[in-house]
Amino acid sequence: MEQNQNKNKGVAADCNTSSDDVERYFNSLPIGYRFAPSDDELIRYYVLRKISNEPLPPNRIHVVDLYNYSPQQLAETYKLNRERESQWYFFTSREKKYPNGSRPKRNAGELGYWKATGTDKAILDGKKPLGFRKSLDYYEGRQRDGTKTNWKMHEYLLHRSLVPSGATARGMQ
Repeated sequence: MEQNQNKNKGVAADCNTSSDDVERYFNSLPIGYRFAPSDDELIRYYVLRKISNEPLPPNRIHVVDLYNYSPQQLAETYKLNRERESQWYFFTSREKKYPNGSRPKRNAGELGYWKATGTDKAILDGKKPLGFRKSLDYYEGRQRDGTKTNWKMHEYLLHRSLVPSGATARGMQ
């Protein structure tokens, strides 16, 4: 998530090495290098590997129950290195809004909610579909009475053809 009209590619991942090792790795890179994967790289090297329980490359993606927190709480908890970073990345599970439905629950703590905006963007590898990117805006307050803020999030979903057999819908997101 990023404030002030900048876009966030809010996804998430984790790494099999310690956070100190990951921090040392990224701080060892020359100035100008950033963790800034493209949409297809996020799907291919992080989301797909995450749900397949494969090792992930070093990354800046945190595993968080994203919908339990407001963007402000997340920003306070996960500080950015302002010289190198301008976006947060998270892996999170989605819950269904209704037990037998397919709509996702998008409350964010007790203070607000995420609302989908625009159309989903298809992420392709040539002509082969990899997944989709959905844009969401954060609103403070209750649904229908909420006030739109400048917080943005991008949610990434795998195309059904890439979901490993045995993976559950909860494991996909």
